[in-house]
Amino acid sequence: MFLSNEMIVSLGSGPWDQLFGGGNSPAFAVGAVAGLVGGLIAVFTIPRPGGQKPRSQV
Repeated sequence: MFLSNEMIVSLGSGPWDQLFGGGNSPAFAVGAVAGLVGGLIAVFTIPRPGGQKPRSQV
């Protein structure tokens, strides 16, 4: 999942830069958005470890 975002950005950065008039800003913006989306997906889809441990009755 995360590697696919990086591959899309790296393969598409040249045409996006040319489409928006040159420079690296469009590729940086797309990379930043892809990183943010990938991070949010990771935070919300990776399961949390364990749960609460049961308390022992003494």
